Amino acid sequence: MTLPSSRETVAYWAVCLLILAALVDSQVIGAIAPSIAAGLGASKSAVAQSAAVYSLANAATAFWLGGPGRAMRPTRGLLLASLLAFAAALVAALAPNLWVFYLARAIAGFSGGLVSALAIAALANASTYAARGAQMSGVAVSYFLAPVIGVPLGAFLVGRFGWTSAFWFAAISVAVAGWLVMRFPLPEPALVGPSSGPPANVVRDLWRMATRSRSTRLAILGAAFVSGGLVAFSAFLGTWLSDAFRADEFRIGLMFGVTGLGAVIGGFVGGKLADRYGKRRVAVTASLWMALGLLLTPTFAWTWGLYFVVAFAALCAAVRVAPIQALTSELVAPHERPAFIALRNGFSQLGIVAAVAVAGLAYRNGGFLAVAAVCAAMTLAAWACLRGLDDPQMGRASGDLPKPQFWWFVFRRGLAWVLVLGLGFPYLVSVAITKARTRPDERSRTDTPTTLGAQYESVTFESAGIPLTGWYLPARTHQVTLVLTHGLFRSRYEMLERGVALWKLGYGVLLYEVRRHGQSRGEFSTVGYVERRDVRAAVEFVRRRAPSDRIVLLGVSMGAAASLLAAAETSEVAAVISDSSFRSFRDAVASDLRYLGLPRWPVAPLLTYTTAWRMGFAVDDFDLERAAGRIAAPILFIGGDRDQRMPVETTLEPLYRAARHPAKRKLVIAGAAHGEAYLVAQQRYVEAIDGFIRQALMLP
Repeated sequence: MTLPSSRETVAYWAVCLLILAALVDSQVIGAIAPSIAAGLGASKSAVAQSAAVYSLANAATAFWLGGPGRAMRPTRGLLLASLLAFAAALVAALAPNLWVFYLARAIAGFSGGLVSALAIAALANASTYAARGAQMSGVAVSYFLAPVIGVPLGAFLVGRFGWTSAFWFAAISVAVAGWLVMRFPLPEPALVGPSSGPPANVVRDLWRMATRSRSTRLAILGAAFVSGGLVAFSAFLGTWLSDAFRADEFRIGLMFGVTGLGAVIGGFVGGKLADRYGKRRVAVTASLWMALGLLLTPTFAWTWGLYFVVAFAALCAAVRVAPIQALTSELVAPHERPAFIALRNGFSQLGIVAAVAVAGLAYRNGGFLAVAAVCAAMTLAAWACLRGLDDPQMGRASGDLPKPQFWWFVFRRGLAWVLVLGLGFPYLVSVAITKARTRPDERSRTDTPTTLGAQYESVTFESAGIPLTGWYLPARTHQVTLVLTHGLFRSRYEMLERGVALWKLGYGVLLYEVRRHGQSRGEFSTVGYVERRDVRAAVEFVRRRAPSDRIVLLGVSMGAAASLLAAAETSEVAAVISDSSFRSFRDAVASDLRYLGLPRWPVAPLLTYTTAWRMGFAVDDFDLERAAGRIAAPILFIGGDRDQRMPVETTLEPLYRAARHPAKRKLVIAGAAHGEAYLVAQQRYVEAIDGFIRQALMLP
């Protein structure tokens, strides 16, 4: 039956409120753990361990509902769960030490497991399967409102009134919700259940129930993947935002607020979609889109696109909740629902523990992209499990559905491949470029300037909070320091030999590595656009170390582009040497595609604008020809006549014409390919730079 009357509607929302009150209690712990630790005289890590106590007690709910509590009606059980949750909050608020606090969290975990299992069972018993998705939407919304409301509210109360206030508020909330559940009970049909008497073998009975059919097995297993993939991703999202973007608590909180909003919307619409289009179909489709959202998240810099993909992933995750609860509650008899749901919840807790542990290893070894891959894999595993469930609305898998017409099948498959090749390929190339690191042969090198007879100092400086590493070789006879910036996939080793050669001529030299290259930190490479900040940071470092030195920028390929952009934004630079720069980002993409033999359209515009969108810059702003025209200092342009990627005629010459200083110069090395001018003619290369600097800076 459905819930048509106003009284039954109040009963429905009372149950949802009880879920919300119970879950807020668990969500707030992470935010106020330092205050709890200070109040109890314990360490923060010890307080954090209470999460494990909570999870174990939560998982134990299945054994109670499958044994002593197996004959309890869900609506009556909710009253007991409310009393336990109320008691847990009081014990926590009055706890004199850590061990009593652990006891409170154990009671809270057990009561939370009871609330979740009994509430879902009660809602399932009070509704028909056809309308159950909408009924479960309240559960989904409550799940995702808990962190949105609990974390900021708990932090506010603790900041104003102390850590115990959060638990006093939890006790009041649970008491109010429990009273409403008692005053407005859900209608409950007569259930045919087990007779009263001594409990059977609980473990055996739970095992038989879980393995009764293919669907029950997949539902239990899928619960671990459904929860594990989502929670592990959320657990490391804030850490990644802090490490990669130096985000403060406000910005991280804003990201989670947007994520929570997306999840609440998803939880609200998921049930309605499930009732209309099928529970399994909605859950399966949402899982696929969620996996895509998880994989896309670490490919974005901090732009509005990052907010969008995180909120999209959260929305898809929330869309699954109502249909999954509606579908899995139909897999067993009504009197078995509480124990079966509690068993699924227990496997969810185990999945969360395992997923967080694996994601922690992935983060330490591969960063957040590895975490996203782990969580996406778990989400795809959840998709596979959900796909095998029996849905009374639709039968088993898609084999029972009418087959689409042949031409419609061909059209859909063709459109899918067009999207994969037309959009997916450029996107993957864009990700590969912006996730570029130094190539292996340079990462394995251990030689230093000392190997070439130079004196140096290992240095570290920051660029917008990102640590950059390098070698500083102080000037000997000239009060001029050159800042050498390497190219994409390279490191300071690309510039080592020429840097030492210039140092031996008396110049100071700074060899360093831009973000995400060599030993420097950083989440993304932008082929020169954001790296211009690294060049400016290097200039500021030299200015601090040698205040009287004039500064000359020397960059190769990406380093040349970054140097030109940086020089156009500062007056601290006395001269610029651009070796194998490209003309603009748009032109660089088109030229590289032509060099690789790939079609320029539609790959070039898609790759160009996808990268700009992900990294948060305007394509027209990444224009080296325009930058060269704004530089007041003299520029030496270097190229090779065999550079097929950035040909002299279409790249170096336009840049040279754009430069406006009368002392500008150009050097084209015969037989040199892209970025190889120094390798082909080392002596001429160094002599040309020395002559240019002497003339431009009027050195003796």
